[in-house]
Amino acid sequence: MNSCVHANEWHGTRAAIVSNTNSVTEYAIACDTPNGRMKTFHLFPGIDYALTTFEATSCDYRKEPVSNILEIAYCKSGRFECEYKSGYFTYIGEGDFAIGVLEAQTEKPYFPLGYYTGCTIIIDVKKTGTVFQNTIEGISIDLVALLQNYCPDNKCAVIKTPPMLLRIFNELYEASQECRFPSDTTNGYLRLKVLELLFLLQHYKPQKQSAAHTCFSGVYIKKIKAIKADITEHWSENPRLKDLSQKYGIGLTVMKDCFKAVYGKPIYAFQKEYKMQKAAQLLHTTEKSITEIASLIGYENPNKFSSAFKNTFGYSPREYRQDNL
Repeated sequence: MNSCVHANEWHGTRAAIVSNTNSVTEYAIACDTPNGRMKTFHLFPGIDYALTTFEATSCDYRKEPVSNILEIAYCKSGRFECEYKSGYFTYIGEGDFAIGVLEAQTEKPYFPLGYYTGCTIIIDVKKTGTVFQNTIEGISIDLVALLQNYCPDNKCAVIKTPPMLLRIFNELYEASQECRFPSDTTNGYLRLKVLELLFLLQHYKPQKQSAAHTCFSGVYIKKIKAIKADITEHWSENPRLKDLSQKYGIGLTVMKDCFKAVYGKPIYAFQKEYKMQKAAQLLHTTEKSITEIASLIGYENPNKFSSAFKNTFGYSPREYRQDNL
């Protein structure tokens, strides 16, 4: 049942096989760091399940369209940016799942937070046919109907995962990562879970309000990344959102929405978290006083800084420094 012969088509030419058996293939994916990994379980003819881990900001992955491949991807942590050749971007974040046919040409993936973990079901409809049936009596999966349910305009859909599907995605992820079963039975368990997921996906009707993100223009995304670079470079400052909006020539509402889509949180929350990380670094690596550090990261009131720091780390700055001597 080994599907690694299709590795170049599915995963791109920069996916090197690290190990390979009839049931599991492990790949190393070329990234801007050495830390791109994919473990693929071969479950049915034409259906693979992949566990993906990237500690990187970008990777050389499949870019060309593959119209016969249907992907269902779940994000466990991090964020995944997909840039289409048409100039638009879409994002999948923690707790989201995406579903679609790999028809559109894309640029190489980008991970805005520097990491991404998740799992993906990869279906080759040339092998399965449009109706996947007779695996278990009474179970028939109509892949065309499933796609029409989620992607009526043939575009990739990104949806906030509802609880009944979240449970299955998490069970798939944990089983494939933690080796909960003997190696010769893991694939059997994964087969059952994938069938359960496909069955529920076919009968689940996504609500409009459950949509996680829309597509964003590359013009806006370029400005958002410049704003993020500005915030992280000048981390001691406290720019107003209105000033950032005017400086980069982007509407205030669009700026807020796009920034949250790319980085997973509002600008102020991102900025505060970054400041606290810098403060923790200064507490650990310098002998500067807490008042000095508060001032360096833009807090005029040391008490407000201490309160914000404790809310972030669960320790006061003084306690954090003592624990990290």
